[in-house]
Parts: sequence; C-alpha cells; structure tokens
Amino acid sequence: MTKHPNTLAGIIALLVFCGIFLQLVLMIQAPTSDSILEVIIRFFSYFTILSNLIVFAFFISKALSAELGENGFWTKPETSTAVTVYISVVGLVYHIVLSKLYSPQGLAAIADHGLHSFTPLVTLLYWAVFVSSKKVNYSSIPYWLIYPAIYFVYTIIHGALTQFYPYPFLDVSKIGLLQSFLNCLVVLVLFTFLSFLFSYIANWRFKHLNK
Repeated sequence: MTKHPNTLAGIIALLVFCGIFLQLVLMIQAPTSDSILEVIIRFFSYFTILSNLIVFAFFISKALSAELGENGFWTKPETSTAVTVYISVVGLVYHIVLSKLYSPQGLAAIADHGLHSFTPLVTLLYWAVFVSSKKVNYSSIPYWLIYPAIYFVYTIIHGALTQFYPYPFLDVSKIGLLQSFLNCLVVLVLFTFLSFLFSYIANWRFKHLNK
C-alpha cells in the first residue's frame, strides 16, 4: 500500500520556513557593526526562531515521513502537543508583552507576524484538528520543560558574556539577575500550565470519543 506525504503539513512547513528565512535575511542586511557570525549567533539566540525551527522540523517530518507508524517520534501525540505548547507561548508572550515594544514595517512586519502569529495559530489549529483527540501521557510533561529551561540558562550565560539579551524581560544588565530569574519562572509556569491544559483537553476528547 502506497502512502503519500501529508500535503497540508508540507505547505505549512514551507510557509514557516519562508518566515524564518525572511527574518534571517533582514537581520543580515540590517545596518550593524557586528560580524555576520555574530548576527547569525544572535539570530539563533531567539526563542522565537528556535521554536519556529522546531515547528518546521515537525511539519516537514510529518510531510516526508508518511511511512512511519504511530510509534515514530514526530507522530506521537506527546511530541505534537509539546511543539504546540512551545509555539503557543511564543505567540502569547509576543502579543501580550513584546508587540507593545516594537512596530516593524514592510517586510519586517510580514516576517514578524509570520513567526509570532501565523506559525502559532496554524500549529494550534493543526493540533486541534488532527491531534487533540489522541491520548497524551502526563508523565512526559516534565521532559517538555527541559527545552525552555535550558534556553533560559543559555540566554543568561550568553548575555553575561556578550551583553546581548534577546528579550527585555531577560535583560540582566537592565532589570537585574533576580528579576530576570523571576521572569523565567513566570514563563516556565505558563509552559507548565499550557502543557497540562492541552494534555487534559486531548485526554478528555480521547476518553469521550472512545466510550
């Protein structure tokens, strides 16, 4: 039996990649005294970029790995749910906090909303339609939190060495280490809350659809 790639996932992956690539080009072309290497390192120091790359990997894997069964890493509901949590936090933090601080124009606005609005929304919709009726193991949630926790540690250490902090609520040089740490905890609580919320929704739907 021949299995075909997930066309929808492929289209989403392409659009997500376009947003990431456009943002990289704009950062490289922006006037700066930093070297290309420094610009690229800073580009990959944004949680937004890393999470969009995870979303891209998720959708491209779904599109190109139709032959994998339910035991494949990217096909597990735990993986899909974790990816959705990551990118949902990106969207929430941007629209609640960061959007008030920046007003990008032109191509920058397209890239900005692609990364912070389109990707979170389309990923959430994909999860709601194709994943949210599958059982999710609650015991996997602590593992989902490793990625954001490591990111926060990296950001604080990298910022101490370079004085570059990608987000103002993590900028130790301006708000101090204690406030940065507290802000990290708040965001981790948001990650944890959404992780349990999405898992609960998935398990509730699974239970009621399989009565």
